[in-house]
Parts: sequence; structure tokens; C-alpha cells
Amino acid sequence: MEIKSETIMDGWREGLKQILNKGSSLPDNDGRIFKELINMVVEINNPLKDPDKPIDILNSFKKWVYPNKKELKNLIIEKEPAGIYGFTYGPRIFNFENRKDQIHSWVIPLLKKSLHSRRAVISLFNPLTDLDMSKDSVPSLMNLHFMIRDKKLNLTLFIRSNEFFIGWPANIFQLVCLYEYVADKLIDGEKYDESLKKGKITTISSSAHIYEENFDYVKEILSK
Repeated sequence: MEIKSETIMDGWREGLKQILNKGSSLPDNDGRIFKELINMVVEINNPLKDPDKPIDILNSFKKWVYPNKKELKNLIIEKEPAGIYGFTYGPRIFNFENRKDQIHSWVIPLLKKSLHSRRAVISLFNPLTDLDMSKDSVPSLMNLHFMIRDKKLNLTLFIRSNEFFIGWPANIFQLVCLYEYVADKLIDGEKYDESLKKGKITTISSSAHIYEENFDYVKEILSK
């Protein structure tokens, strides 16, 4: 399933629609029923236009305690772990295994040196700690791939398990924050200008799913 959208909101709505209408029903390990599409691709042409709109809509239901936008940004930008979570992405990006800053020591210098590099990849899954069946919480985001084409920065990410109703809005907002962070660091030089920020963000979800208890909320969003 491939979805091409102009904005994040468009991509979210179309993804929800496709999962709800075409997804297969399955139970998870706790017996909760969900609908799933496998290998769903959502390509967003203008991700900076409305990165937080799905979050605002979720908050309007007043059903969930959703992390605020500042907290979501910090969770992917800050290298220090946040104690209330089993893991956060920021430390894995900026201080992997207390050894590697994958942004400042790899992605940024690589793309400054090599305009069309295909190697600006970040790994978020750690087999040394995450291959443990006793763990309840392991990363859903697996890899991030930055590429510059036509003088625009593009970001593609692979998500193993993507709860598309509640989870994807937070993830895509965080990734826009990281995308802008990287773009700003690249622009702060001589090779790139502001047009760099006009690239695409693409999510590839191995399992894109919605839980049955949220179907009515999804239908309400789609009806507007």
C-alpha cells in the first residue's frame, strides 16, 4: 500500500481510511483486536506545513493524556534518557551505547562532504539490549535514512510496528523536529540554503494498525 500526500494531515487521514477499510483483523498478545495493513508507505510532500495537526485533533477528544509538543521534541533531540520511559530515541540517536553521536559525527559531516551520499543512515534498534523476549517496550522506529536529492533533504524511516491512530502522529511530529534540526545544521554552512527544507518525509510501516477500541474515533475524523 502506497500513499502519496501533500501534508501530514492528508497522509494520516488516508492511512487511517485504508487500514480501517482494507485492513485484516487480528488479535494481539493481550487479546485486543486490531486491523492491520502490512508494508504501508506514506510519502509526505510538504511535511513542515502541519506537523502537529494530528496531535491537536487527538487532544481535542480529551480522551488521552498525550505528551505535549515540547516533551515530544525533547524525547528525540535530547541525548539524556527520560526516566519515566522504558527508552527514548534521543539517546539512541545522539549517544548510541554511550559511544556514538549518529547526527553530529556521521549524518551531518557526511552530507556536508558528499552531496549525494546514500550512507546517511541512523540505527535505532540495538540487538544487544532489544533482543530480549522479557522486555515489554522496544523501539518501533528501526532506521532513519537522510538523503539529499535536487538540493532538498529527504528523510525515510522504517517502522516495524506502527499504531497509526495514536502512535504515528507523535512519531511524525518528532521526525519533523529531527529533520529540521539536521537541515539547520547543514544550512549553517556554504553548500546549502533554505530550499533544503523542501524535501519529503516517508514512513514505511511493516505493520500499520488501528485498535478496535479506537475505530469510532477514526470514523469521526474521517467524517469531517
